[in-house]
Amino acid sequence: MKLCDAFEEFFKIYNLNDSLGVLQSQYVMNMYNIIKDTARYKDLLLRHQVIINNKENEEQFSAITIVIPDGSICVSFRGTDDTIIGWKEDCNLSVYETVPAQKDAIDYLESEFLFDKTSKIRICGHSKGGNLAVYSAVSAPKEIRDRIINVYSFDGPGFQPSFFDKEGYFDIKDRIVSVWSQNSLVGVLLESAGRVEIIHSRVFGPLAHDGFNWTLMGTRFDREKELSEFSLFFQKLFNQYIEKSTEEEKIALVDGLFDALLNSGYSTLTELTAMSPTETMKFFKSINGSKNVREFFRQIIRAIGKETTKKLGLVNPYEDMLPDKK
Repeated sequence: MKLCDAFEEFFKIYNLNDSLGVLQSQYVMNMYNIIKDTARYKDLLLRHQVIINNKENEEQFSAITIVIPDGSICVSFRGTDDTIIGWKEDCNLSVYETVPAQKDAIDYLESEFLFDKTSKIRICGHSKGGNLAVYSAVSAPKEIRDRIINVYSFDGPGFQPSFFDKEGYFDIKDRIVSVWSQNSLVGVLLESAGRVEIIHSRVFGPLAHDGFNWTLMGTRFDREKELSEFSLFFQKLFNQYIEKSTEEEKIALVDGLFDALLNSGYSTLTELTAMSPTETMKFFKSINGSKNVREFFRQIIRAIGKETTKKLGLVNPYEDMLPDKK
């Protein structure tokens, strides 16, 4: 289906002012409306969309292939959606060697290769989609790797050390580009693959993960030389926690956080944004775990408060949410 035809069908269901959830930027709908009539994009062909959501397997996966006029294809993996279970699968990347979505990504790439054995391949994705792009490229058979032009991970989380021992990684690492926001809280997780490029972001916090907040100079991203102070702090804190924690403690951190979320009756991040400060404080205090888990959350909350006060000149609104030091 042509992209312009796909969006014609899309706007029979949605209106420009509709919200697609807290993870979808406010600019997405306008972008859809513009590119459907833009010469560069409107005649691109879309094929083979796959969507999987499986709560029992803690899995959220989606992919689509875009046929480009130069004769190549772009396999695009979707990032984490609005579901809490999708975010748990993201966090499982720091605990387990593989997660279900990574296996699906390999299957999807191989199926595209079998369908089209002549086109060169580009692979990309944002957030978890970036991780899936890299994982599938590295794990694919050599006959597929030989056809890959580039792999782009846009602020996608990295990998555990064993990943970099794979034969496929040495084969393709020079074609992998990890693009981070300077205020990244996602791309800096675990160890990055390939070459890292840092992009200027006009906002701090979770919204720095939104590509619409990355600035441009003409038609190119506005590059930065290094990460922000907060992003570096978060990267160091997270990696220290991962290094010094046992596998049981890492599982306890992820399960404790997301069990508390799911048991509270929330299923999407959109619902979470409606939590009052009192509800948020109660939630943080409900998370069980070891001393390392409590210390991890305490430092994150303090750092968020410090950055907020520095940028806005406010009293730390999260101070009362700090877990008991005991």
